[in-house]
Order: sequence, then C-alpha cells, then structure tokens
Amino acid sequence: MGVGGRGGIRSGLIVGSCLAGCLLSGRALADGEIYAPEARAPFSWSGLYLGAHMGGGANLSDISDPAGRSMFGDPNIGPAPMAGIQIGYNLQTGNVVYGVEADLTFPYSSATATCSALSGDFINSTCRVGVDAFGTIAGRLGLAVGDDGRGLIYGKAGAAWSTGNLDIAANDATMGSAGNPFATSSKDLNRWGWMLGAGAEYAMTGNWSVKGEYNYAQFGDQSVSLLPTAYMTSAGAIASAVPERRGQISQELHLFKVGLNYRFGDRVLASGATSPPPASPSLNGFSFDLGGRYWYSWGRHKYDLGLIKGTAAPYSQISRLTYGGMEASTGEAYGRLTARLNVFAKGFIGGGTLNGGKMNDEDFGIPGPTPGSLVPYTNTLSSASGDIPLYGTIDVGYDLWRTADYRFGIYVGYNYYKEEMGAYGCQQTASAIGPCSPAEGGPIPGTGHAIITQDARWQSMRLGAATEFYLAPRFKVSADAAYLPYVEVNAVDHHFLGNTPAVASINPLTGYGKGAQIEAMLSYDITPQISLGVGARYWAMWSETGSFRRTYDSSSPVNPQQHQNLKIETERVGVLGELTYTFD
Repeated sequence: MGVGGRGGIRSGLIVGSCLAGCLLSGRALADGEIYAPEARAPFSWSGLYLGAHMGGGANLSDISDPAGRSMFGDPNIGPAPMAGIQIGYNLQTGNVVYGVEADLTFPYSSATATCSALSGDFINSTCRVGVDAFGTIAGRLGLAVGDDGRGLIYGKAGAAWSTGNLDIAANDATMGSAGNPFATSSKDLNRWGWMLGAGAEYAMTGNWSVKGEYNYAQFGDQSVSLLPTAYMTSAGAIASAVPERRGQISQELHLFKVGLNYRFGDRVLASGATSPPPASPSLNGFSFDLGGRYWYSWGRHKYDLGLIKGTAAPYSQISRLTYGGMEASTGEAYGRLTARLNVFAKGFIGGGTLNGGKMNDEDFGIPGPTPGSLVPYTNTLSSASGDIPLYGTIDVGYDLWRTADYRFGIYVGYNYYKEEMGAYGCQQTASAIGPCSPAEGGPIPGTGHAIITQDARWQSMRLGAATEFYLAPRFKVSADAAYLPYVEVNAVDHHFLGNTPAVASINPLTGYGKGAQIEAMLSYDITPQISLGVGARYWAMWSETGSFRRTYDSSSPVNPQQHQNLKIETERVGVLGELTYTFD
C-alpha cells in the first residue's frame, strides 16, 4: 500500500503539541510502489548516535510587577521555528530501550506583549522576550515495537537550559514630553529548568533512523528590573512617580521536532544479521492518495503599531490590536502523488469559519475627550468572528529514503492563507475617559455593523522535511515540519463610526517576515486502500518589517499618509482528522 499524504493558545498548544509529539509513522514505497512489507531480522537500538532536527513551537512568558497585577498582556507568546543537533546513547534489554540524550536547538523567536498594564492612568511598557538557544540533557525510556523491533516509542525527562533576552520600552506616544519618565532597558536571560518529552522513532536502512518528538520545558522565575514610570492625571501631569523595581519573569517552551539520526558501529542489526533487507521491486512506479481533513483549531491575530522609526525603541507602541481565542472549523481536500525516481508532490486546499473570539484594542498615550487631556492607556473589548475563506499548500520534493515500511524526504513549497475578522461592540476596560467609555458615549452594543474589520492575506515559501513510518502493522505515523524563510502579508484594517457601515478610516498594512508550519498524524489502515487518522497542526507567521499607511480618515480634511513601525502575527493550533483513499 502506498504511503504519502494519507497518511486559548496556551491550552491549544498543550493539547495540539502533546498529540503531535506522541505521534508519527510510515510504511513507504519502493520507487512509488505498492506491496506488503517483508519480514525483517530483529533490530537492536543499542549504541551511540548523532543527528540533527528541525521544527517549531512557541515560547510563552509571564512578567509580574510588584506594583500591581497587569490587567492585560500575559502570557507573552512567541512563535519559534528552530533547528539543532542531538547526540545520545542507548542500551536495549529485550524490548526495553534505555538511553541518555543531549540536544542543542536554535529557535528564531521574538515575542511582544503589553506588560505592567496596571490601570488606565499608568504608563505601561511593551516587553519583548527573545530566545537565542535552548538545550536539554535527558534520560530516555522506550519500548521497541513492530515485528522486527525497528519502531520505538519513548518518553524522556531531564534538565533544560535557555538563553535569550528581555527588552522593555515605555509605551508613551509623547516620549516624555509631559515630564514623565520615558526609558528602555535590555537584559540577558540565562536559565535552567526541567523538561518532559515524548516521541516515536523508526530505524531505516543502514544506520539511519528518523524521529518525531514533542518537548515541554519549564523554567523558574528570574528577577528582572522594570522601568521607572508614573501614574498620570487626565491633564497629562504626573500624579505619582513609580521608581524602578524588581519583577519576575517565568517562561515555558512547547517544541515539536522532526529529526534524523546516524547510529555508529556494526551492531545495528541483532541476531547475526549484517544488512537490512533490500527494497521491494517497483510495479507501476506511481501511487496517488486523495483524502479529506477536518481541522478544529484555536488561534490569534495581532498587530503592534510602533512609534515613528528612528525616534525611540521600535517596540514602544502607539496601538496594539489582538484578536484572541478565535476558534476555527475548516475542511480541506488533500492529495499526494508519489512518482518514480523518489519524486513526490503533495498539497491541500481548504477553508472555513472563525468564531468565539474577542478583540482587544489597546492605545497608549492618546489625547482625551477634552482639549489638553491625555489618556496613558486604554483597552476596549469587543466580540470577534470571521472566516478563513481560503488556504492551501503545494509542495514538491524528493524522498531520500523510500521503502515499503518508511520514507523520509525534503521539499520546497508555497503556502497561501487568507483570514477575515470583524470586531463587534465596544466596552472600555481600562480608562474612565477612553474610547467606548461612558465619557465618550459608550459602551457600543454588539449589534449592527462591525466597528473594526481586518482582512489579511499571507503568502509564504516553505522549506521542509516529511517522514512516514509504520510502528506496527496498520498503524502509521506521519510528521511534517516546514520553515518559512520568506513570508509576505498584505492586510487592510477598516475602522467604522460606531456600529454603522460609515467608514472612519482605511488603513493598509504590509509586512515581510518568517514562520513555521508543523503537523503530525497517527493513522490506521482500515483496508489496503482506506486509512483513518488523527493528529495535530501548528501554524505561525509574522512580519519582521512592516508599514502602516492611513489612506482615508473621516476626521481629517486631508487624507493623511502615515508610515509606522508595524509587526503583524498570526497563529493557529489544533487537532486534525483525516480519511484517505489510495489509488494505485
């Protein structure tokens, strides 16, 4: 049978990543062929190995302030594509495999969020948390499975280490012109913690093996210095100064890896076997998998609008919009063509709806409702819903290894993702005189037209690795990890007058950045042609450079053109169900 395509963010990451990390599989093709696997000699996992991995995940941080509890902004969530190396040693007794492994991973992660948002009168900050490197030293305990013991299911636990940085900038559009403190700071973060992980591995031809693995790491609190700041009056004067103080940062990592290991020595095969069995002969050289998937996911969409470039730290904010808790139900059609010469093509196309979310619109240091007044911080809350009208991926690749039991390949591809969101109603949660407060005629009911809409189109280049292997008869694990070295986003933000269709402003947004897309699936062959699978998927894309331009403003007699620092992010994590039919 052919292999191929057949196979709340925090809570979503835990559910989705645990599913992804505990899964993975594949019975593959000999040059695209379809046939039953041959019996193999027992395999031994004992020995030294060295390998590399790639994947992605998320960095979640919380920053506490002794001056009070933050009313919004935590946790600080940062997507993290990554690559790294690992080295380990195993001993096998019967079907039980013991081992120790050390790895070093280099994530690409920089997360921003509001911190120290104590009240609407308080000048808060933007905290940016970056992770430069991450490592673990862990013990592994596993069970060899399958008729020949070439499959391995394992868990691991041990110590974790992380290094990175914390940058803080005051969110003050006046940049201290009212006499209030305006400052930035930067601190290195170097911490030890603990980790847990789980995964599946399969021994391929010769001394090579492939694996999929999920890691969770938790780090203890670290003391950090928070900026001096102030409580302000509505007239923009300092009511009381707040000096520099010591806060705490906590951090956790959720990471999913696809890895490749090389095992040293001649004792790879047990019971006197000296070489792996040859691949089965090809019949027609082609197979085609066609299937349907359902993806239930949680996600968020956020953009940070920074101060004018060159005048202050680029992560000091004027405004931040966060669409959070956006649940999505999407369906997609999936296909994979496995061809001669170990070439393959795969892809999917789908769409669906967004619901159950909320939108927080934060503004920092904006004018108040009366002349000369100043509002240090406002935060409006709206309900949110929308659509994912279209998304799709097409990849073309080459299988480095392909037999009846497994495959491992690399590919290049393209991803398109469009999302449309609307915010309904408006209630001020931070300031007595901010937008949508009673002082400005609020709140606005959630009926009628959306008060804000956001349409975004993401296009990405994909570089990835994909694997499939059979852990046991009929049970296949599949994993796919893609790094997105080039991401382009084009979006349009519309603000409306209240809950009417009258346009208040039109704001095009453009950005360029990076991303990661990973998924894993465990499937069961109901018949030689039909399989049923369940798995998990995580997508994250963001801009590193971006611009904001207001092309229309109803409050101004002249349409302004304003270029600003802009960072746009989108994330989605959830569970997958799949039904596939193989044509051969």
